[in-house]
Amino acid sequence: MALSARSPGCATVTSGVIDYQHAALIARTADKVGADNVLAGENTLLVAARQMDAGAFAAQTRFFQHCIDADGTLADANQDHEKRRLHLSQSLGGIFFLDGLLDAEGGAMLQSALRALSGPLPEDNRTPAQRRADALVELARRQLDGGGLPQSGGQKPHLTVLLTEETLKGAAAGEVDRRPLPAETVRRLACDCALTPIVMNEAGQPIAMGGARRTVSPSQARALRARDRMCRFPGCDRTPDWTRAHHLRHWADGGPTILPNLALLCGRHHWLVHEGRWRLVGGVANLQAVPP
Repeated sequence: MALSARSPGCATVTSGVIDYQHAALIARTADKVGADNVLAGENTLLVAARQMDAGAFAAQTRFFQHCIDADGTLADANQDHEKRRLHLSQSLGGIFFLDGLLDAEGGAMLQSALRALSGPLPEDNRTPAQRRADALVELARRQLDGGGLPQSGGQKPHLTVLLTEETLKGAAAGEVDRRPLPAETVRRLACDCALTPIVMNEAGQPIAMGGARRTVSPSQARALRARDRMCRFPGCDRTPDWTRAHHLRHWADGGPTILPNLALLCGRHHWLVHEGRWRLVGGVANLQAVPP
């Protein structure tokens, strides 16, 4: 937006009372509700402009606009609502791209949820952007685990990973939606999951399927939560709702699924122990983390 010499607030810019950003917001408000209305309340707006940063002052001008023209403010909000969109796509390299627009209500709702889930951990080296990304994935995990989402094809939504014995031994990739998944990621997911054995013929067609079973039973999970009460990675205080059961010695390597071989780990530290190649040593009573 270009400011003209007659724009409300323009004189205060040239005199150094407020900066260009604040003056542009005043001019934009004048375009919305009329210059006369802004001039009538200019002193109030200028006081706010001198006391607030641009973000806070932008909100203040929207309040001002609503007081002058509530119907116009509603029309603007409805236009923002029509602009809402979300795109999720995967590149040929496997990474997902997320892009979208939300109206004020939807954005505030998502922001509130992400803030609740994106706080830094002790000695956390993730950037704020990485923490927000992890928070969005955590939000999806909790919804999937909660079982409250609508069914699709007669089943609750879930993440399905195809794997072989070679995958669990680290020799072959797993598969999600016909896309490869690193073996160590599969091993992490397999620490605490529902396994369904499927027998395939030489042509790769399923010929027999067993019943699904949890690698960690519900009773074991309850006992583990009662014992550990938080993520067991040293220094972490994430509560059990953030965690999954981790096999200290993976069951695919012969480790038993018993409490002395299990520990609660939050998503971040479970990733560090598997894909990040950290090791937990010292026994379940006194776990110590060893970096790669």
